[in-house]
Amino acid sequence: MFDASHPARRNGPRHAGRLTRTIRPGELAATVGDGHRQLTPDPAQDAPLMAGHFSLARLREGLYLHCTDIEHLRDMQTRFATREHGLKIMLKLEGNAEVSFGGLPLGLDAGFGRQARPCGAVLALHAPEDFERRARAGTRERMVVLTLAPAWLEASGLDSERSRPHLSLLRWHPSARAIALAEQLIRPDALSGDLLGLQQESRALELIGEALAQTGERMAAPPAALRPAEYARVSRLRRRLEQGEFDGMALDGIAQACACNASTLQQHFRLAFGTTIVDYLRDCRLQRAADALQRCGVSVARAAEIAGYSSQANFSTAFRRRFGLTPKQLRTPL
Repeated sequence: MFDASHPARRNGPRHAGRLTRTIRPGELAATVGDGHRQLTPDPAQDAPLMAGHFSLARLREGLYLHCTDIEHLRDMQTRFATREHGLKIMLKLEGNAEVSFGGLPLGLDAGFGRQARPCGAVLALHAPEDFERRARAGTRERMVVLTLAPAWLEASGLDSERSRPHLSLLRWHPSARAIALAEQLIRPDALSGDLLGLQQESRALELIGEALAQTGERMAAPPAALRPAEYARVSRLRRRLEQGEFDGMALDGIAQACACNASTLQQHFRLAFGTTIVDYLRDCRLQRAADALQRCGVSVARAAEIAGYSSQANFSTAFRRRFGLTPKQLRTPL
């Protein structure tokens, strides 16, 4: 999460299996740049701090990509005075380092290994703030951070995003597709130069679109056509759909559980979220199937059951349409 005002710097590739390339205090300070302070351990000891790699790249003027894939070798605390303005879009794949901006804790704890649950956040910065980070020895950190400067937001037609209050923090739940994109950014294909830059930029834009769509929706006011109680009811329904409470139920049963007429509930849900209840439920089940494939390594047959499909072929077609990948491509082998 380094200052995006510095030019791109890259470290060596990730080794298969255990991370073996070590990073010492001098290299860390040179990469992060002016304003970096290593509070603990004493940098004068010059002992290796991390194993692995991190990188900072400018994908386009005002659009910066920071990737981290490291194992902490020692307890450490660092502080850095940021200078950039704009938005930071973060997707943590693994790790629980304590991070704060201007004293605001981000609270991004993704866990470790097969139990890791990737999480994301969008943070608005409109003034310089101190960035602090604390990490424990023996922990892994895998993360993608995109910095969107005001000029890039304006050129991309996203100038309205600058209205987010300073230090406002909204969390987003990365889809299976977003998690796969972050993995590809951390472990890029064997490309170099402009081709690598184009590939990284295309994947970064997908992540930006998903994160801003999720958090922008929560910043928006309820539709004027709905009364507050009606909007609250469909918002509760959406959470229950996401939690799997209504898996396998028809619309009439869902409406009965919500104590509402089915056609009225459907109309209000569409006004609030732009989709039908059944379509949203289908997407939720596909998302849970994708999570099970990636995090638990379940079989494609089991994933189809989770998504509510009796046909693996139909499941694979729907899955690819939703995520751009086949179930086998996303599945993590046991």
